[in-house]
Amino acid sequence: MPAVHETAYPRLKEAVTPTELAEVYTPTGKEIALAIDTSPRPEARLGFLILLKTFQRLGYFVLAGEVPKSIVGHIAKYLGVDSSSDDLLRYDESGTRRRHIPIIRAFLNVRPFDSTARALAATVVREAARAKDDLADLINVAIEELLRNRFELPGFTTLLKEAQRGRAEVNRGLYRRVALALGEEGRAQLDRILTVDGTTGRSPWDAIRDDAGRPTLTHLKHLVDRLHWLKALNVGATAFEAIAYVKVQHFAAEAKSLDAARMLETQPQKRYTLAAALIRAQVARTLDDLGETLIKRMTKIHHNGEEALADYRKRHQDRTDELIAILHDLVTVMQNQGSARAALASMRAVVGDQAEQILRDCEAHAAYADDNHFSLLWHFYKGHRQALFELLAEIRLATTSQDTAVEEALGFLRSHWTSRRDWLDLDRHEPLDLSWVPDKWWKLVTGSSSRHRLPTRVDRRHFEVCLFSQIVAELKSGDLCIEGSDQFADYRSQLVPWAEYERNVAGYGEQVGLPVEGRAFVARLREHLVCAAAETDRGFPNNEFLRIEDGEPVLGRLPRRRESKNVKALERRIAERIEPLDILDVLVDTENWLNWTRFFGPISGHDAKLDAARARYVATTFCYGCNLGPSQTARSLDGFDRRQIAWADQRHVTEENLDEAITALINAYNRFWLPKLWGSGKHASADGMKWNLYEQNLLSEYHIRYGGYGGIGYYHVSDTYVALFSHFIPCGVW
Repeated sequence: MPAVHETAYPRLKEAVTPTELAEVYTPTGKEIALAIDTSPRPEARLGFLILLKTFQRLGYFVLAGEVPKSIVGHIAKYLGVDSSSDDLLRYDESGTRRRHIPIIRAFLNVRPFDSTARALAATVVREAARAKDDLADLINVAIEELLRNRFELPGFTTLLKEAQRGRAEVNRGLYRRVALALGEEGRAQLDRILTVDGTTGRSPWDAIRDDAGRPTLTHLKHLVDRLHWLKALNVGATAFEAIAYVKVQHFAAEAKSLDAARMLETQPQKRYTLAAALIRAQVARTLDDLGETLIKRMTKIHHNGEEALADYRKRHQDRTDELIAILHDLVTVMQNQGSARAALASMRAVVGDQAEQILRDCEAHAAYADDNHFSLLWHFYKGHRQALFELLAEIRLATTSQDTAVEEALGFLRSHWTSRRDWLDLDRHEPLDLSWVPDKWWKLVTGSSSRHRLPTRVDRRHFEVCLFSQIVAELKSGDLCIEGSDQFADYRSQLVPWAEYERNVAGYGEQVGLPVEGRAFVARLREHLVCAAAETDRGFPNNEFLRIEDGEPVLGRLPRRRESKNVKALERRIAERIEPLDILDVLVDTENWLNWTRFFGPISGHDAKLDAARARYVATTFCYGCNLGPSQTARSLDGFDRRQIAWADQRHVTEENLDEAITALINAYNRFWLPKLWGSGKHASADGMKWNLYEQNLLSEYHIRYGGYGGIGYYHVSDTYVALFSHFIPCGVW
């Protein structure tokens, strides 16, 4: 159940800034005149203006006695009266307040929350619940629509109950639809996977919930077998086609948090929907793993090729030096000899009988010009050829654009994958489109240096490696997709349909303050860009750290300040006096202050039914935040066992709500004066850091800059030393 602060439901701040007081709570002359005309007594006028200004800010009426004193004092100052808590309490209990409310509604052209408003909220909540699942999102949709239609907002509980009813009604409809689409046989199959084996004490449901393991070529057979098994169980593959992606993901996440016994306790139609959603998600996850396996293997092959090229150059450096010396002698002879005949004779003397060998060595050196290691890749590819073709047979690749050249090349390769010929002939009547082949590959693949001539054959070995490399590049860029996958899905399926775009684009333009007509939109963006560029230019002369070198901006290093003896002495004194803090005590204290565990709860969205839920969440955070593990934590903390800690982590903590808790902590920390000493928070810098990871980890790659395997953590850090953004990025990403 979301709290008020987790939604857009308006609330009064306890601490109101002077700017906000001036902009939001300052009564206008017209409003003061209305208060004077409405109420003869100063106390009633003050109460009237407090109701009016707070309603303008909130959209609903509050008791004047509950309004922060800073707001009351600000309004009283403009009205020229004294504010008294007793007067405000009497006003709240008086009939005058009740008479003021319809006057304020009429003045602001606002309608009370009645049956029409309730029906409107119910309609928009049910419509939104088809694409959203979080109650906070549904409440926000209702708030936005009520305000847009000039309705007074009801109490938060009213909106919460309406959101709960709407979501439950929509979900029940989805459960019925999916259960019906599964058919009797599909439902029976899903019932069978929840049956526990009497010997092992496990059910197929446990295997479905388990992760597939590391996506590597050595585990390829396991991944393929798992994919076949899941596809056989995926009876609801088409049942979710008309259901929003967010809803399906929520159903799958809820299902993964439930064991077989808990699933059997669930209402049948919901049980079938959750089970089918999880199986569908696990099929997509396995396809993701197969795609990652292909990418990692081809990346490794290219890395080996680059290393082989570097080794080749190192081994042939002496011969390269000899060729350069021969070239030097030839040029010297050509310049020093007078006649062409004498120069030619001298050049022949320099070359001697090594002409053929020199030519072969030059051609070998030229083959690897521009760091072209492609000709070396077959040696590293051939040992994985069978596995890669087996992998390719399990995934269905499709283009996400009108360019089908790679798809056609893939079909051509599949039709010749058992061939052992060096060259594959191309059909002259229906030539294969090879426009996708990069320039560095062209001669290796076609045997021709010119791209203008239509190739009649391709080198089978180089064509295979080139095509697999191109598939990997297009999977990364999104030009190719894996049907049924999640990470490599067709991005176009997530785009807004044209009909919906045309219906909503005007309202969206009003909300963001941008024109939606093409020319006007471009003109507005160009105006913003010109203004930003002009502001940057104006600040450049005064920027002592930024300079232009060879047309490129260069940011200089900050000069290092020398630490004075007094600073070092202060640091020593602080280190001597500061008392060590227990991490668990820090977690408990911050929880008491901020209640950050409020963000954790059942993935299903229902209320938590844990005993001592806050203590369980704190213990779970301590466990996994310190990387202890549930068993070791349970041995260290009284009153907890490892199952309780693991249960809370698996079923109540997600990446999303963990990020929300972190955000709340950072925002609270940012209210102290300490961060203000570091900076204003208006500037940030980008930073990357290599984290040591296992080579088999999907994030692990070989990074030339850092000289080893690992994952690159990419960060945006503000000048207050708060991380604004963090993400793992692949090698080579900008």
